[in-house]
Amino acid sequence: MVKDEIVLVLDGEPEASIIAPNEGPLAYAASELQRYVWQMSNAELPIAEKKTYSKESCIVFHVSTGSVKHDGYVVYVRGDDVIIEASEERGCIYGAYALLEQLGCRFYGPEPLGEVVPKYGTLTLQKRLNIICEPAFINRIPSSGTPEQQIKWGFNFTPYISTCEGRQRVKKLGLKTYTWGHFWPLLIGMRFFPDGRKPEKMDYKGREDWLPLDENGVRRLNPPWHFREGGQSLCFSNPQAFDWFVENTVNWIMTECHDADYVNIWSADTMQIALCQCSKCVTRFSTGDYQHATDWYLHIQNEIRQRLNEHNWRGTLGWIAYHGSEEPPVYVNLLDEGSSMDFLYAPRPRGGGQHGPFVNDHQVNLRYRHNLQRWLSYLNSQNYKGTKTVFEYYYDLVLLGNLATGRTFLIPKHETLQMDMQFYHKQGFEGFFDCNPPADAWFPDPLSRWLYHRLLWNPHIDLKAARADFFKHYYGTAANLMRDLREKVEHLMFEKPTRKVVDELYTLEGKISDIMPIAGCDDILVTRVKGMKLWIQYCALCKDSEFHEKITHHKEEGRNIELAIRELLEKHDDFLVGEGFMSKNDIAYLAGEVVNRHLRIFE
Repeated sequence: MVKDEIVLVLDGEPEASIIAPNEGPLAYAASELQRYVWQMSNAELPIAEKKTYSKESCIVFHVSTGSVKHDGYVVYVRGDDVIIEASEERGCIYGAYALLEQLGCRFYGPEPLGEVVPKYGTLTLQKRLNIICEPAFINRIPSSGTPEQQIKWGFNFTPYISTCEGRQRVKKLGLKTYTWGHFWPLLIGMRFFPDGRKPEKMDYKGREDWLPLDENGVRRLNPPWHFREGGQSLCFSNPQAFDWFVENTVNWIMTECHDADYVNIWSADTMQIALCQCSKCVTRFSTGDYQHATDWYLHIQNEIRQRLNEHNWRGTLGWIAYHGSEEPPVYVNLLDEGSSMDFLYAPRPRGGGQHGPFVNDHQVNLRYRHNLQRWLSYLNSQNYKGTKTVFEYYYDLVLLGNLATGRTFLIPKHETLQMDMQFYHKQGFEGFFDCNPPADAWFPDPLSRWLYHRLLWNPHIDLKAARADFFKHYYGTAANLMRDLREKVEHLMFEKPTRKVVDELYTLEGKISDIMPIAGCDDILVTRVKGMKLWIQYCALCKDSEFHEKITHHKEEGRNIELAIRELLEKHDDFLVGEGFMSKNDIAYLAGEVVNRHLRIFE
């Protein structure tokens, strides 16, 4: 072997060992490194807690506070040893995957289809190896996947799991936990007890003055569309109603998710928070005839945070800027300058990037940049001590399913994604979450999702080089042809709908036949190419539908195309689900709600 190399495996035999504790995140990092090295070379590197032979090369996992920022990692060579070092334990897990990438592995999506594990009899590393990686976004919150997948893809949060087994699983990975949602209707409709007994439906009999007054002068619950029980608000100017709601919320947190790292409580999922219309509620936080809903919302959040402090709860309590709480408050100041709180910014009406990057001059983006600046000015005036998290809607088909480019998972463009994330990072956001239903769609391949994962760590990556790396490893011998084909489809999908564009998309499906022989007997590559073929068919049909919607206005043709889309998805349901391109729920949504939305256009 070359003297400037460290040999891990030689001709299928282990030449190094792994040094790590026998439990916790470092143990998991060691086991993952061992597992993938074995898959690559059929050699099992032994794991020990201490180095036994001084001349033996070792891969050493080590935690050193302050060695690298946040939960980043450094991988370097010291003598004949490879050191994977981090300031936090989970950073060593990220470092293990980074080392595996140096050996040729790639972790694009769920295994086996989304992973690349090459086969080599000998594995070596250059002695000049020196990787330093620190995340741009400190809090990286996933929208899908298992905890094991989430940490492999670079996230550091996972949804809160209440079971003992689940908590041990999360502890092993060193992940943080979160729970959030439109909980107000639940907290109004159900009564939670401090001793943890089973919650009961809240009975407001004898407490009718707690109920919000509607515009007709009637006190009643006002349940939102998405929650049959409960209501959107109470008469919060009533001290008893206010105190009960706050205490009920605290009881819920302390009994249902007391050890969660991050809890964010949202009002109902409505365009406006339906507040009580009694004179006290109307005049408490108002300017003229306008009620400032966000003031009420933050006033309540402040009190919840205060009482959680009294319970010595150490988690972060967040609030959301979304629809009814979209505008910053006018009267309410943040408790303790927002310490142990998080500002979750969710500009849903911006449309998930369909109007281009946040920094362009489209009127919708201008509106939300101004809105964000008002929030940042408010936080600055509060000498804000908490964190800021983005809640974006990239690839969200609830928002984007009406667009041909949206329903085919092409919005936002990768350049838009990068420019947005650079913008948010520059504004001082520490956290990021992407709400992207259907969340388990990896169709036609993991390229877009993988780039998003990368941008969370470094918004300034070379996109062109990253895409080239993806095609090289994911499509192997068919890389150049698949890249050219996908880029051609991407280009045509963003063109104005014409017969020529649609026909060209239909012809591209045939070019897949030229690629199949290249895939040969590689079953994984054949499956990936088949997935691309289905996607091209799907894209052509979606563009054809757009052509009839916007150009010909031919209703019968449009309906037939939409029914063909449904048939395509349902016909290949077993393949798409079985190979991990989408879940059954994803296909049901695409073939159901999205198609129905377009069928209504052609009525």
